[in-house]
Amino acid sequence: MDMAILYGIQSCLGCPFLNTVMPYITMLGEHGVVWLAIAVCLMISKKYRMWGVLMLIAVAAAYLVGEELVKPLVARPRPFSIDTAYQLLIPAPSGYSMPSGHTSASFAAATVLLFSPIRRCWKAGAFVLAGLIAFSRLYLFVHNPSDVLAGAILGAVCALCVVGVMRVVSKRRNS
Repeated sequence: MDMAILYGIQSCLGCPFLNTVMPYITMLGEHGVVWLAIAVCLMISKKYRMWGVLMLIAVAAAYLVGEELVKPLVARPRPFSIDTAYQLLIPAPSGYSMPSGHTSASFAAATVLLFSPIRRCWKAGAFVLAGLIAFSRLYLFVHNPSDVLAGAILGAVCALCVVGVMRVVSKRRNS
């Protein structure tokens, strides 16, 4: 089913414009760079500093769990390894496929921002960007849809855990 969805994306949406844009979108998620930059920007302001730190922790947790624990356990090959006839638009990523690290970092960061006091439009923008980064991994044929779904769930769960721990610590500190 995963491969059928990937082929469907290519047949329905594949075009020169997206072939040019998607590598740049995926680059934003490389090593969580866009999310790390946003976290640093948040940490500059005293009002948002804690949220920047929480973003860093959530992204790091998603990375550690996904890359160091889940990927070696699942050991799932990437789609372009299965269909070797497909011509990649980006250099072939190394490592296993599940979960998508770009997606887990993106959804960890966006989920932390969901709980922050920033404006709703910025929260929505974070989820749109997270969704675009996740979709770029499918469009570029480097992850299966289930890899991206697993990455989104992992990122959101890591963020919820980090925010939950922060709330417990804040509550105890205030008591």
